[in-house]
Amino acid sequence: MRKNFTRLFVVTFFVSLLCSLALAGEHQSLKRVFNNGLTVLVSEMPSSPVVSVYALVKTGAATEGKFLGTGISHFLEHMLFKGTHGHSVGQLAARIQAVGGEINAATSMDYTIYTITVPYDAFDVALEILSDMLMNATMNEEEIERERKVIFGEMRMRRDSPDRKLSEMVFQNVYLRHPYRHPIIGYESLLADVTRQDLIEYYQKYYTPNNTIISVSGNIHADEVLPKIENILKDFKRSRSLVRNLPQEPAQITSRRYEEEYATKLTRLSMSFSGISLLHPDLYALDVLAGILGQGQSSRLYLDVYKKKGLVHSISASNYTPIDRGIFGIDCLLDQENVELALESVLNQIELIKANGVNKEELEKIKTQVRSEYVLRHQTASSIARAQAIDEAFAGDHLFSKKYIEAVDRVTNDAIKRVANQYLIESRLTIVILKPKRNESESRVKSHKITKSVIQKHVLDNGLTVLLKADDTFPVVSLRLIAGGGVRQEPVALNGLSEMMASTWIKGSKKYSANQIAEKVESLGIRLKSFSGRNSFGLSLEFLAEHYSVALDLLEDLTFNPTFEQEEMTKVRQNMQAAIRQRDDNIFYTSGHALRETLFLTHPFRLEQRGTLESIEAIARDDLANFYDQFAVAQNMVLSVFGDIDTAKVFNDIKNIFGTMEDRTIMLESHYEDPPHQPREEVVTMDKEQAMIMFGFQGSQLSDNDYYGLEVMTTILGSSFSGRIFTNIRDQLGEAYTLGGQFIGGPDMGFIYFYVQTTEKEAQKVKELLAGEITALHSQHVSQQELTDTKTYLKGTFKASQETVSSLSFTVSLDELYGLGFDRYQDYDEHIDRVTQEDIQRLARQYLDLNKSAVVITKPKK
Repeated sequence: MRKNFTRLFVVTFFVSLLCSLALAGEHQSLKRVFNNGLTVLVSEMPSSPVVSVYALVKTGAATEGKFLGTGISHFLEHMLFKGTHGHSVGQLAARIQAVGGEINAATSMDYTIYTITVPYDAFDVALEILSDMLMNATMNEEEIERERKVIFGEMRMRRDSPDRKLSEMVFQNVYLRHPYRHPIIGYESLLADVTRQDLIEYYQKYYTPNNTIISVSGNIHADEVLPKIENILKDFKRSRSLVRNLPQEPAQITSRRYEEEYATKLTRLSMSFSGISLLHPDLYALDVLAGILGQGQSSRLYLDVYKKKGLVHSISASNYTPIDRGIFGIDCLLDQENVELALESVLNQIELIKANGVNKEELEKIKTQVRSEYVLRHQTASSIARAQAIDEAFAGDHLFSKKYIEAVDRVTNDAIKRVANQYLIESRLTIVILKPKRNESESRVKSHKITKSVIQKHVLDNGLTVLLKADDTFPVVSLRLIAGGGVRQEPVALNGLSEMMASTWIKGSKKYSANQIAEKVESLGIRLKSFSGRNSFGLSLEFLAEHYSVALDLLEDLTFNPTFEQEEMTKVRQNMQAAIRQRDDNIFYTSGHALRETLFLTHPFRLEQRGTLESIEAIARDDLANFYDQFAVAQNMVLSVFGDIDTAKVFNDIKNIFGTMEDRTIMLESHYEDPPHQPREEVVTMDKEQAMIMFGFQGSQLSDNDYYGLEVMTTILGSSFSGRIFTNIRDQLGEAYTLGGQFIGGPDMGFIYFYVQTTEKEAQKVKELLAGEITALHSQHVSQQELTDTKTYLKGTFKASQETVSSLSFTVSLDELYGLGFDRYQDYDEHIDRVTQEDIQRLARQYLDLNKSAVVITKPKK
């Protein structure tokens, strides 16, 4: 039940549709409507290790009728996890986790969706659980009150997030009459009055087969699953058809502007033009227009407002098209003093398109991006199950997205000029500004034959390790180059150096400028990314196989000839500074940072990947070049090429190009720090409504025999749905919503943490309960069932996390780089299965010693 309340239309220009792409390959897909009105969609993916079973119910925050504003759709979504006639509280999620799967749900304006992904041989379990939730929820009175408190906690979290606050402001000012103006989560005072009878009434009215879509995708056969679905849902009784009769928003005839102060360091500006609905014929031209204006680093707004004028820290454009009238939006993150200049610059770019249209290259680039994203975004069973359900619900056609691509390809320059002049006009504009409080003080936060090969490892004469894997499941290639480095190798005074270097690395080479790189990758739909972590840095290119030569040429130039231009470095520095200021708004970040600084006094775990305002200001251009030259050597790097490739040809190409890299040995610094001799505690205050409790402990290194046991132990305590913290604290108090735990291994030592976000009133109690759950592992064995379920969950989610060639290449490249072996992932299940009850108790006593812990308590300012 994790929720994403990010502003609905702050997405890429075509996400309103391409997030609902039905199929990324030529997989067999079919639709059936049963006698009771239930619509079932099935896509066969014979190469997938999993199956996703989704249920989309066509009701959301906008269709709540007499319950409008209560958030009853979201409330009911919570309650479907709280027990049925066949499963008691906690058993639904526990059964899915026990077979190695994941279960989730989300509520939107127009629909509620329930999602289960499991290993394919556990399809029957997923179907049983989903069917039980749809038909047999019990709505226990005690659980209703407990979940009500949980949602009150979510509301406080929303108020603590500037991005969510901006979203709320935008919808309340763009929509004056339509129900889209109300928050999905509802209003606190109205939610407080929702009764058990209200929930049952709403459940019985909307959770009916003729108002529901079941979507299945993965390693299944339609002729096997369809009879099972029909049989298990045969008692799901059809009801009277529901008519969507919502008050429509009147035409906006004058511009609007609204500003509000908030506890934040950066200003958020939204420019929202009254838009269109999903099924409007101008959909395609407006989507393309949004892409040309604000999608990617070669878009008009990025090049002018961000890069040329430096008025914003980020800028994007989007065309949000729900069932009813939507929003064409432009969003900026910027400093308050630049608001008016940024507004003027954005409007000037719009006027240029109104007058002159766009050039042929811009238009073709966007069309290529659509085609590329069509494949790249939909390689998993989960994405396809969700996609076809939304397509069917919104467009009445689960194959709508294929037709969408064809329609985008027909968009002309004249059509773009016309929609710009028709929709992007002053009278349809709503400006919303969320700005910092004045005098604010600083605070601390194919259905075709699939060919797969084993992974090949080659080591060139100069020491470069090359990993190759052929897999033509999708016409996609992942090209990745990583090196040992990262925060662990930075001078403390230049903390953030690796991050700044990696970000500037892809901003120019001797052959290509930053603009030319952006234009090249975006015109071909190539995903070019760089990264820097605690122990490594690198870059990756993900692209359609037909663009292999272009991508390899770009990788060669960026590897041998990066320029680290001063102008690009300055832009990166500004972005990092903005991100540093912005992260201080986040209670989880602030608490986590304080926890690591308290637990680690000398180890680089205490440092931030982006550094501090002071440390990144001290970094010079030569520091970037020297850091790259020091660590980007063949012996310290792994180059992987996974996907639709000819491995013999690719290896020959790699050898000819990268075999010329310098053969030089380097030694990476290693760090160790003794654990605390006594507990360390710190109290942090923030301008927030919520409180946060965090416990931290030192953990093992990646290569240690304890690694897998620590992962199991941490999950037993911190799993999001059935871990002990969830069961014994969240469900017990109801005032704790965000909680969990994680073990992060490192080359020399690791880090374990647990956290609970709660109210200030409950902070001390939560601290005691959390400490109690930790020490309980010292004195008693976990049950064999709990241990087995946790292992199955970890094995299932690990398999799902390696589903794409890109994710697999990242895992094996890092394992090879850290000396663990590229094939380590193949033994994951075996290592997890070896963990015993005695291991858990021993590890808890060894690592979760409260006398060697750090505790951070983050409270609201008085």
